[in-house]
Amino acid sequence: MSVDTLRDELLSLPGVADADVEIEVEGAAPANVRVRLHPEADPRSVGADVQRVLASHGMRSRVSGAEPAVAAPAAIPPVMPPPAEPPPPPRPVMPPPVPAPVVSPPPAPAPIGAETALATGVVANLASLTVEESQDGVTVVATATDGRRFSQRTVAAEDAVAAAVVAVVGALADGRPPRLLTTLLGTAEGTEVVTVLVERVDATRVAGAAVVKAGRPYAVARATWSALRS
Repeated sequence: MSVDTLRDELLSLPGVADADVEIEVEGAAPANVRVRLHPEADPRSVGADVQRVLASHGMRSRVSGAEPAVAAPAAIPPVMPPPAEPPPPPRPVMPPPVPAPVVSPPPAPAPIGAETALATGVVANLASLTVEESQDGVTVVATATDGRRFSQRTVAAEDAVAAAVVAVVGALADGRPPRLLTTLLGTAEGTEVVTVLVERVDATRVAGAAVVKAGRPYAVARATWSALRS
């Protein structure tokens, strides 16, 4: 019996994916036969076909029923169904959609860092003004003699710094930051004088002047204080 012939017959059976025929001595009967099924094959039907082919070659399978007194020259293991595929993982439970929150527009620019809001708008006096520069910009801080202070961050430009000075000083003196309309720098008898024109929240306009003693930002602060306290 040809090993290749037996193998070809097994491979021709419906549902057989592969067949392996082993022999121990050349020309002798096969010592072992292994058959692998397709995943969708019916194990019982394929097993019956395999037993039929083996019987036609004078061989028996151990699953064929009663065994004869003399052991068959070859045996095949029972045809087992292919392993079942693992079930798919459970689908994640997604939360219901949540409407996007309504974002309100940002408030109008105002001095930041106030320790206490002024209700009446009148404090003791202007104590100091500091202008701090960093890589993030310029921070202007105005402090009153009673310890209250306001600060505002701006860009490193002369007009922007002057507007920030007016805003923080106005918050101390008037309770609300005014708007700088114009700044004038003049000289009277050899002395530099800064004049500011500012507009209050109620749209009234006031002006003030101060002598430049230390730096122009501090002169702008004193002129603003003078305009709002007059």
